[in-house]
Amino acid sequence: MKRVWLRYILVCVVGIMAHLTAVAQERHFHTHDDDAPRIRTEFGVGLGGVYTGFSSVSTESVKLSPRFGFSGHLDMALRFGRWFAVETEVAYQGGSIDVTNGREDRRIRTRTIDIPVLLSLRLANNMVRISAGPLFTVMSRGEYVINEESKMFGPVTPTWNMAAGIGVKVARNFLIEARYTHSLKEELNQFEGEEFNTRSYRIAAGVTLIF
Repeated sequence: MKRVWLRYILVCVVGIMAHLTAVAQERHFHTHDDDAPRIRTEFGVGLGGVYTGFSSVSTESVKLSPRFGFSGHLDMALRFGRWFAVETEVAYQGGSIDVTNGREDRRIRTRTIDIPVLLSLRLANNMVRISAGPLFTVMSRGEYVINEESKMFGPVTPTWNMAAGIGVKVARNFLIEARYTHSLKEELNQFEGEEFNTRSYRIAAGVTLIF
């Protein structure tokens, strides 16, 4: 059922992009009032902090204590007129989780690469933006070390997620943005021979330089 819902969201996003592009082409990519382009591109690069938490863990013997991490991302957006845009980015996020089962205490290093596809509403003359849409995690891994041997904890974030955020533009080229990411499925993890399911969420905030 979740896969059907995700496919429906993807179809809607692609359909909206195709429709808006067709409308812009029909209007020759220009307004009637001036020569400003109807479709404009934005690019950006940003840094920020991220917190990955767990809304559920299917075992009581393993305790997880998330820590704050960092993120870096490259952005691209297509603006359609004054009010709407479709945004995407490639985001790398690193962090760590403290884990214990009563016998072993270890720190898990986590790494993820995300590609969100967000529909953005631009308000207050493009000073405020509200965005939402699917977020695809193309790489997620957690690992820890015991006796100089690297062991896999497993993925922290699933492939399918939903994201929503709000941003405020300051000065001319800087955007301060916060985003919440909700996992749409559980992941199978393991620590010292015990397997269990986790469901994660993520809160990120940062600054983006817009070109």
